[in-house]
Amino acid sequence: MHLRYALLALLAEGEAHGYRLLKLFNQRLGPFWHPNIGQVYQLLHELERRGLVVRRDQPFGTRVRRLFRLTSRGERALATWLTRRPGWPAPLRDEIFVRLLAAERRGAAALLAQLERHEAEYRRYLALVREEGGRLGTSLTRRLAHDAALGQAEAHLRWLGRCREALGARGDTFMARAS
Repeated sequence: MHLRYALLALLAEGEAHGYRLLKLFNQRLGPFWHPNIGQVYQLLHELERRGLVVRRDQPFGTRVRRLFRLTSRGERALATWLTRRPGWPAPLRDEIFVRLLAAERRGAAALLAQLERHEAEYRRYLALVREEGGRLGTSLTRRLAHDAALGQAEAHLRWLGRCREALGARGDTFMARAS
């Protein structure tokens, strides 16, 4: 849903083809959101059907390049969206919950093992995010996305620590229930 508005915002800066829009999106946001080119073109065609963008075919060698441009209706839709109240955070659908659900019947040791594996991955991810910090460039949006990714990873690691503490505090009770 939000990628649609990102495309409208990028097209407000000028006409572009789908691959160029994807490249601009990645430059501005960095590696923290990974749309693929199929999503981009699917949304561009939807936006075209809705009259928010228009397409112009341009010969490009032996092929045709499809260039898209924002319409006044698309400009109004983007402006309206910007005035709306932001949505709530996405529902928690983190893999760790399913892993804990699956491991719970095997006892505290199995839960602890899952927490440790998840912590190790988040530490690895955090190292990559910190490394990415050296390549932020000039885009304010990219710097803010980096800060958000950093903050979320750090918060997730703190939460995993609290899970570990809760498991330690309830381990005896849990083990008694499991047997």
